[in-house]
Amino acid sequence: MTRTRDRNEIRRILNADRVWSIYALADLDPHLFELCEWWISGEGLALVFTGISICPIFVCGPKDDVELLLASLTADSGYLNLRDEHAHQTAYRYVEPHRMRRMVVADLAPRPGETIALGPEHATEIEALYATGTGAGVAFGAFQLDAGFFRGVRSQRELIAVAGVHVVSRNESVAGVGNVFTREDHRGKGLAQITTSAVTQALLDAGIETIGLNVEIDNAAAIRAYEKLGYRMAFEYWEGTAVRRCREAIP
Repeated sequence: MTRTRDRNEIRRILNADRVWSIYALADLDPHLFELCEWWISGEGLALVFTGISICPIFVCGPKDDVELLLASLTADSGYLNLRDEHAHQTAYRYVEPHRMRRMVVADLAPRPGETIALGPEHATEIEALYATGTGAGVAFGAFQLDAGFFRGVRSQRELIAVAGVHVVSRNESVAGVGNVFTREDHRGKGLAQITTSAVTQALLDAGIETIGLNVEIDNAAAIRAYEKLGYRMAFEYWEGTAVRRCREAIP
């Protein structure tokens, strides 16, 4: 296993499984690349992203190469993302696993509704909205607002719903839609569809080719909402907080 900064080699491996690699491809952009540790073993690739507190860990490639990469990483813990073919790896143990569905936009069916564009100046307000819900906004970083793709809805001047992106790259033409949240007292009004639709439309207008999002498989309401917007399932996978097995504390 070797550490690499070769963007062309990283890009080559990631594009072999482009939909799985949406988030990692976006991390090739200069402002995110500096927050990444990239490792290669054969045709396998591992990414440890240090830009947000949950420390995402991403892997792709042949099973044996991925197993070696995970066994060799120095991270004691992180938010591990695994395709099913890699789920039986032995290096990390999930503490809080989530069965997820990756969905990609096939043919957007816009949901009409008034939204506002949200930028870096709205970071504090967005964080306050997320704080009203348990676990909301855990993958949000204020730097995500710089791309200009967050949209929100206000009621009586208060921000009550938001959607945006986890990552977006014009260079790689990929985006991961996320950070979708509606305040509890305004749910059931279709605001998540309205904001997500506005974000997706803005990405399409910007020429982004591959647009995906993640949703837990037991969140049937959200899946139906995204399907109504024109998103379709690409595959299911695992994600969640994980710790290194060989470094776990002994009771």
